[in-house]
Amino acid sequence: MTIEISRRTRLAVALAALLGGAVAGCSTADRLLQATNPAAIPESQLNNATLVGVLLNSSIGELQQAYADPFIWRGSMLTDEQVTGINWEQTARLNQRIVHYDDGEADFMYRNLQRFRAVADSVAGRFRTLLTTPASDPRMAEALAYAGYGYILLGEAMCQSNFSYGGQLGTTVYTSDQITALAIPKLQEALQIAVAARNDTIANLARVGLARASLQLGKMADVKTYAAQVAASFSYWVYYSQNSAREENVMYDRTHGANKALGVSPWFLYGPFGTKGQTNQTDPRIQYTPDWAYGHNALTKLYTPWAPWSYSTYNGATQAAGGKPGDFTYGTNIRLASGLEAQHDYAEADGPTAATLSFVNARRAYGNEAPLPAGTSGSDLMAALRQERGRDLYLGGYRLGDLRRWKAQGVGDFFPTGPHVNATWGNYGTATCFPIPLEEYNANPGLAKPTG
Repeated sequence: MTIEISRRTRLAVALAALLGGAVAGCSTADRLLQATNPAAIPESQLNNATLVGVLLNSSIGELQQAYADPFIWRGSMLTDEQVTGINWEQTARLNQRIVHYDDGEADFMYRNLQRFRAVADSVAGRFRTLLTTPASDPRMAEALAYAGYGYILLGEAMCQSNFSYGGQLGTTVYTSDQITALAIPKLQEALQIAVAARNDTIANLARVGLARASLQLGKMADVKTYAAQVAASFSYWVYYSQNSAREENVMYDRTHGANKALGVSPWFLYGPFGTKGQTNQTDPRIQYTPDWAYGHNALTKLYTPWAPWSYSTYNGATQAAGGKPGDFTYGTNIRLASGLEAQHDYAEADGPTAATLSFVNARRAYGNEAPLPAGTSGSDLMAALRQERGRDLYLGGYRLGDLRRWKAQGVGDFFPTGPHVNATWGNYGTATCFPIPLEEYNANPGLAKPTG
């Protein structure tokens, strides 16, 4: 097998097949992703120390490819963050919380997240022998951090998943929590090495990842331990550019042109869905076109969002104050981790304390909201915290994991229910995650297809 080396962008498309061996035990990955470019490097030569930069960039490139879409755009369709104007039947069903294992949407989510996970995991493994001093090399820490995030994202999006791990074949199926738990030792090692290398950026990336995974698993003491050490100003970005179509942030296409496909859902609007002239948008974190318009399917009313806080073109302006909010571009970057996320994780783990009340009121002040009534406590305070988390991290890749966690941990079921805002689509379904797709069952004969 051979692999093509691209320019010094964060791209390495064919590395997914090589580094992961197979995306998830899939027997056809080699055949489908084989490259024949004469400028390619044979797989046998990948264990070469001069390729350390290329290998690390392959993890970055796969994260870039998976994060904006499918993880954020398609993942948010199952939540209360967006309504879609896409005309394709399977995508429309996804926004109705209906997703079948033989739908292309399930395959797209599974395939892209598995590519990132497999590549990042393999790169981290190769670095143990390619690097001279891996226990103190920041590149080892970064590779392990990406590997950890590969399992975090997969665990939050997938109902369950199969892959090869620890000598187990690709027929082994893991639950969401089991997948998430696999992120923790990788991130712990990443943190240890980053501290030894005095690399605060990767150390904080690992801490935020550890807090995020621990929160999903209900390990609240661990959440507080890790989150408390993250600087409030910390941000770690997934970078995008117009260098090539693969590097572009697809959220631009979803919000622009005649085929725009993304609208703000009723749960985040300032007025009733279907009304025009919603100019009194005082919270800079949730800004959108005040008048709805039809998009790709000429059927769904879309209030197109401006870039929210998790995006690099966010500028904090509000239309209510006469400002012009920042817009999406092909080169708009997205936060993967931040000090603000860590603060939210800490507050949720801490519960309805005085510190949580102070944090919620600080976030409400940022959003030009009045402080909570004096004495707000208990479930009312935690509900207010959830509201601020939704506004702070809107379209940032958190909502699906949040809603699944709150439902699983008995906090409440906040997935959209009842009639869809597009009346022709009927009621919302009950899906909360993405299933293993048909393509993987067909390519992996040792994996039993679901029945019924």
